[in-house]
Amino acid sequence: MTKSKNFWAASALVSLAVMVFAAYSIYGRVSAHLPGETLEVHPVPMPPPQEEAGEEETVESAGTAAAAKPEEPAQQPAAGDKDEAGKVKAVKTVFEYKDAKAKSVKLAGSFTSWKAKPMTKKNGVWKAEVYILPGNYPYHFTVDGKKKLDPGKPKAPTGDSLVMVE
Repeated sequence: MTKSKNFWAASALVSLAVMVFAAYSIYGRVSAHLPGETLEVHPVPMPPPQEEAGEEETVESAGTAAAAKPEEPAQQPAAGDKDEAGKVKAVKTVFEYKDAKAKSVKLAGSFTSWKAKPMTKKNGVWKAEVYILPGNYPYHFTVDGKKKLDPGKPKAPTGDSLVMVE
């Protein structure tokens, strides 16, 4: 009878240890998506961390090139500046994805509430124009139903690309 009690006690401890390890592993993977661990959006863009600079160069040469470029506010006199009331105005941001073989490309990001916005194709380049308040925003492209990152931009902890709007 004592052997049986010791066996079941040891089994319970081993099972508990396995459950704790599994819970810790799962929490580590989903912690970037929990409400308390969201990516901060700053009113003024912050430069990406220096450690990501090396990753950008390797990703750029890996495949099709894509770029998101905020246009200068010269075409829109008050874009990105504070007006008399102290409000910050949205800046016209052009997102480009270069892939002549793609059949459909959509843009989704925190600035669109993660709703996919269709992009238009012209000369093999897919473009979308979005007005965004200054700050840092995660986003990704959906190319023919598959999530693709922008190789020319830094990567967010959530696994998306980051755009800095000034």
